[in-house]
Amino acid sequence: MADFEIGDVVKGKKFGPMDHDFTGVVEKVYNNSIMVSIQDFDPADKSGVNELNGRAVIRQKEAKMIKAVPREEKDTDEDEESKKAPAKKARASKSKTTKKKTQKKSTKKADK
Repeated sequence: MADFEIGDVVKGKKFGPMDHDFTGVVEKVYNNSIMVSIQDFDPADKSGVNELNGRAVIRQKEAKMIKAVPREEKDTDEDEESKKAPAKKARASKSKTTKKKTQKKSTKKADK
């Protein structure tokens, strides 16, 4: 399974209202699937593309990478530490600014 990123150009297999394979650009990446904006398709599938509003969610296993966007190298050790530090600061500042909620006592008398 390839790692897809937003902006990659992929080829998708036919499904549902589509009678032919198509190509598109990745708009969103999910755990096991990707949302693709359909760019190039067979003219016979025009009504199918319109029915799908120009988008399709396809399995990552069935998508074939045509052109990948440039990738940035990720250093996991530094990324994990930088994510933890701001979270601790946010919690500390949040606890200082929280106010106690007061409860109003009901002044209604029971009807007899």
